[in-house]
Amino acid sequence: MSFTTRLLITLGFMGALFFASAVPGRAQAGDSAFVWLIAATPPPLQKALHICVYAVLTMLWAWTLDNLQSKTLRLILPIAFAISFGALMEWYQTKVPGRYGTLIDVALNTAGAIMGLLLALLIF
Repeated sequence: MSFTTRLLITLGFMGALFFASAVPGRAQAGDSAFVWLIAATPPPLQKALHICVYAVLTMLWAWTLDNLQSKTLRLILPIAFAISFGALMEWYQTKVPGRYGTLIDVALNTAGAIMGLLLALLIF
């Protein structure tokens, strides 16, 4: 698969994460089923999803950048992109009604990114 295709898949996943992060935390009459689903997700499941989603994101970046010659860059860039994106999304959520960004969520995103990198090292 070409680098461009891999990049588009990874960026598409990031776009989906952005979209999910931009959903208001409180559903109101007339909102879509997706908004209601996000609002009704129990906090413990939300925390687990932080880890899973950022592990997948890091693995996608590792897969996308698999052809880089530098092993150092193949290790650093995926985790740097995922952690930076996670921190940015937590900041952004402070601007979304009914949502909030926390340092705990940043830590969970980081833990997921580390797990994703370790899995990527085993797979790629």
